[in-house]
Amino acid sequence: RRITEMFSSPADHVPYLKSDQFAKDLHRLNKKVRAVLEDEPRCVFLQSPAYVFGDIHGNLEDLHFFSDNIWNLGMSLTAGNFVFLGDYVDRGMSCLECVAYLFAMKLSLPHKVFLLRGNHETRDVNGWEEHYGARSFIYQCQERFGQTVGFQLWNEINETFDRMPLAAVIDQDIFCVHGGIPRPISDPNADGGRIRDILNVSKVAGINPPYEHEEDEYQQVASDCIWSDPASEEQERTSVDEETGYGDSLRGGGAICFGHKAVSDFLAQQGFSYIMRAHEAHAEGVAVSKGARVFTVFSTSKDHNQGNNAMAGCILIDFEKMQVINRSPAYRNQYIHRRDSVSLALLSEQEIRERVQLGLITMVPSTDEQEKYEDDGHEEVGDDEEYQEEEFQAFDEEGDEDLDELDSLNSIDDDDDDD
Repeated sequence: RRITEMFSSPADHVPYLKSDQFAKDLHRLNKKVRAVLEDEPRCVFLQSPAYVFGDIHGNLEDLHFFSDNIWNLGMSLTAGNFVFLGDYVDRGMSCLECVAYLFAMKLSLPHKVFLLRGNHETRDVNGWEEHYGARSFIYQCQERFGQTVGFQLWNEINETFDRMPLAAVIDQDIFCVHGGIPRPISDPNADGGRIRDILNVSKVAGINPPYEHEEDEYQQVASDCIWSDPASEEQERTSVDEETGYGDSLRGGGAICFGHKAVSDFLAQQGFSYIMRAHEAHAEGVAVSKGARVFTVFSTSKDHNQGNNAMAGCILIDFEKMQVINRSPAYRNQYIHRRDSVSLALLSEQEIRERVQLGLITMVPSTDEQEKYEDDGHEEVGDDEEYQEEEFQAFDEEGDEDLDELDSLNSIDDDDDDD
């Protein structure tokens, strides 16, 4: 209950979001959602109508846009299913809030809300504080709750991520995944094909890094699902293997790309028509490739160097129809944008600082600032990262003390239903 109330009006719940009660609620919610996910197969099967969402990346504002315009009466009263393709954390400033809300929805509606795993739902990525800084998930956990409790919550949430499904199939026709199609590790024409391979991935998989019990070939399947990308036209010409349709990804680290042949083979072998995936930022929110057979959905408009006019998108699959839903750059909701000085006039510096830390006040860089940022060669981080970090320093943040409630996290009654 506290978490859903927070999502409805996060600015009114700033003390709660920084409290030990929020940490306890996350701990309890994690244990319950983990049990739900353990009962799901590595590839879930569902029927349309279904809304498909791409990367969220800690962007509570865009998640609120979808809530206000798609399930404004609540998910339970909205027809259809909800499929999220992963990457809920890192880059944005509201990672904990996004995870808490989506976990609460999964717990409330386990057969209606489906949370797939992305590459940022792995410890190697969301624990990479050296790269993402204040935008990394582990940093936000520890900054909010202190080093000890923050690390414990970060690890507990990752244990829940370990149990997330890797793929979904809608109407036995549309394959949904975070990154892309996995390479076959057995006869792809045998019964089940690649879907069988995904279903055989360990029920608890660390992936990056793997647990000792994970077999190498199934770690490859899982890694391909969360890391791969469609090959660019240049890659199709120069690096994609003509026989397999796969090649090395520009991301490095063993990631792959898949070309036209790989897509054709996979769809034919499985009897599917389309692939829906996330993993790549697009200013339009949705992009189409590989002969209009691969759809890329991106559901955050910030933090990916796509400019001030970037849109957040999702796709409604309604039997034989598909409809794109985008957030216009002109859309405004309850969130305050930094250049809107009138909205800030009644807030103290302390209140402004707290809201910036929680992502409730967002930075809108000017065109000149954005062009300078791009000229400096920033590609991997968001448009406003450098700009916002300067704001953090200017506010002279106070460090949060470790919570004194560490032991109590492990003694919370699991039957408490105040999530």
